[in-house]
Amino acid sequence: MQDFHVVIIGAGLGGLCLAQGLKRAGIRFDVYERDPAPDSRLQGYRIRIDVSGQRALEACLPPALFDLFRATASISPRAGRFLTPQLLPVTGRTPMSWDTGDDEDEDDGDQSVNRLTLREILLSGIEDNVHFGHALTQYRTLDDGRVEALFEEAAPVSCNLLVGADGVNSQVRRQLAPYAEPNDTGSMCVYGKNELPLAGAADMLEDGTTVIFGDGFTAIFDLMRFDDDFSNLSANLAPDCKLTPTSAYLYWALIGPRRRLGLESYDLTLDLPVLLRTAMRGWHPELRQIISRSKPAAVAALPVRTGRPDALWPFGAVTLMGDAIHAMSPAGGLGANTALEDARMLAQILADAGKETRTTCTALLDYEADMRERAGRAIDASERGAAMLFATITDKIA
Repeated sequence: MQDFHVVIIGAGLGGLCLAQGLKRAGIRFDVYERDPAPDSRLQGYRIRIDVSGQRALEACLPPALFDLFRATASISPRAGRFLTPQLLPVTGRTPMSWDTGDDEDEDDGDQSVNRLTLREILLSGIEDNVHFGHALTQYRTLDDGRVEALFEEAAPVSCNLLVGADGVNSQVRRQLAPYAEPNDTGSMCVYGKNELPLAGAADMLEDGTTVIFGDGFTAIFDLMRFDDDFSNLSANLAPDCKLTPTSAYLYWALIGPRRRLGLESYDLTLDLPVLLRTAMRGWHPELRQIISRSKPAAVAALPVRTGRPDALWPFGAVTLMGDAIHAMSPAGGLGANTALEDARMLAQILADAGKETRTTCTALLDYEADMRERAGRAIDASERGAAMLFATITDKIA
């Protein structure tokens, strides 16, 4: 497929994983991202990559970059603790999709990685094909079946296939399937981090992931420690990959309905004392201290939305992947992993398809059917997980 050209809109984890898979398959591609640079905005810290996500990365990345991904994962214990706000044990409220670290084979378990580090690994080797500062305005289908992408301040680009990997606010989805706008769940995810050492407070969180079940919402704390300096790891495993130095840190996130968190709006200039006064009133002082010591610039708040992977769209050379079509609650820890599996499946299907655009469009039907089934299961699991995490003290946990 040397003459076949794929344009990917969005340089998130899913879009970049697809780009790597296409490169490995010898398919010409370009990625266009509206952000001016990879680190131009806060996009999260710790991300959990499960077994399916790891297999997708292994299938799409060159072996050296996959080894670097594994080497830069957190070395903190994976086994989690489930506690009350007063640090007493809790049982029976763990979402089924969560890895509790009980598997004796550590290589087969989930990996907690720094999101920026993973993105830099996914960018390695394809930098010349990733174009930042390109905001898509619309696309149009040409008479020969090809697609032309139009940008705000750049020349149009034509391609054989356009992939919308541009997140929950996808411009591609708004044109392709305007009826598939994601639903607002009424919940928010507030997250941040603290650099270590953190006097006293981090000592009790060194046993891996700690989940605190509040009244109607949940807090997650995850200590991120690394085996070696990232520059040493990249020099030994993938010398051409440049990684931003990252020190150990404590990641935290509060997930729940806005009213339970005391946050009735999407105000991203989050006032941390609001959380302390409302949601965390009466919590153990060490937990409150972690939140209060976070730098405001390192804290973000995002609404939780649920996508519509069941939505159908016209047959043609445009498709969707990741949060652009199946955004989901972080309560199940499945969103990014489902997007990575989208990338693996789509790259495989395109590699197996013929060189004609219509042949590829027909093959897309297989990808879309597989994606809808997988994403539907993941959204269902995430919603069940959210129900468990957001239970109040008066609810009965099944």
